[in-house]
Amino acid sequence: MEHPAAYNVLRGSTTGDLILASDFSATTGRTVGSFSDLIPKVETGCAVWETAPPDPADKTARDHLDRWTADVRASGHRVTAVLGYCVGSVFAAGLAARVATWQDAPRLIVFDPERPHPELLHRHYYDAIGALAGFMGPGRPATARADGDRALRDISNMPDLAVTLSDLVVAYGEPALTGVGLAADRTAELLGGFRAFLSYLVSAAELDPREGWATATAITSATPNNGLNTLPPGERDGTVAREVVFDLPHAELLRDANVVATVSDLLGEVDR
Repeated sequence: MEHPAAYNVLRGSTTGDLILASDFSATTGRTVGSFSDLIPKVETGCAVWETAPPDPADKTARDHLDRWTADVRASGHRVTAVLGYCVGSVFAAGLAARVATWQDAPRLIVFDPERPHPELLHRHYYDAIGALAGFMGPGRPATARADGDRALRDISNMPDLAVTLSDLVVAYGEPALTGVGLAADRTAELLGGFRAFLSYLVSAAELDPREGWATATAITSATPNNGLNTLPPGERDGTVAREVVFDLPHAELLRDANVVATVSDLLGEVDR
């Protein structure tokens, strides 16, 4: 099995072909399903590589795409499909476009695709405070949420908002985690992971995935504040070529057996 520098290998290949998966969830400590849940159950003979977290030295969306693309190009494998989850679907569209410059365009399958916006950063801030709340003193979670609300109200620039929300997570999270005896290096890793995640979201906002998504199949959950469900009907129509909707929460989308079967069928269509 190959070990590309910019990817986590989720599956080896029996065909020599390759599927790319774009997500950040496997390294952020979130409890949502990931491609590590989905891919072992999907029927495919292709290798599956999942994008590794962005290198701290890479600051822009182009930097990330350059690094992820280099490994794929060097492998010589034919890419049959690119998968993306949530904001990873933005990068998935960018990867598919890059791959299409040297081979036939791969199939694009996106799961609750969503473009970054300030409210999304704020939502993840609330998630982080919720995860820390049990370690914080009385009244501290409410104060932290109020500070996050104020930041969302006062800061319209997403990079600045990401920095402020990340700083708030450190300000509230560091004493909370230290107070329950978590080692300093582990505390720094967890809080730094949140900062890296918001940076990832901000960099994705530099890309316009609309052209790629217009060719894609979307797998949609029933959660109203995720993916295509956040769009008004007039804007939602035509965003993707095909949409398959499941009565599932966003967090379970990559764990469900019916989604597995649908993805297996979609990938099977590539080879027919």
